[in-house]
Amino acid sequence: MSTNIRTMRYVVLAAAAALAWSSTAFAVGGPRGDIAAGKARFEYTPEGGQSCASCHLESGAKSIDGNTPLLAGQYADYLEKSLKDYRSGARVNVLMNAQVDAEEGTNKLTDADIANIAAYLASQPPVLSVYDHSLPKRR
Repeated sequence: MSTNIRTMRYVVLAAAAALAWSSTAFAVGGPRGDIAAGKARFEYTPEGGQSCASCHLESGAKSIDGNTPLLAGQYADYLEKSLKDYRSGARVNVLMNAQVDAEEGTNKLTDADIANIAAYLASQPPVLSVYDHSLPKRR
């Protein structure tokens, strides 16, 4: 096999690998929404409802208790899917379903709201949380 064909084969393989990597990087977790609009919607408190920030606190980086997930830095596509599933009832959490239910929720979210909130949260620096699972000390 000539050197030119071998070199060409490596160039084609390298180009294919670069294309595959770049399309995966942009397809997975890439925010589609408007970050500024997402921040505003995350902090907005509707009449009779609660804002997202009421439970997920400071840009999704903290929470009111150990049961509320930290959302800062999470993948946008995961957040979008989760919120849409809560809205449709495909994913069950009593508080979340009551908030975002499409028909009866107190904080109804449109597809655009969901994309924007997901983009905002994905743009925040992720937080490492370590759970202390040690048993309480005996007296």
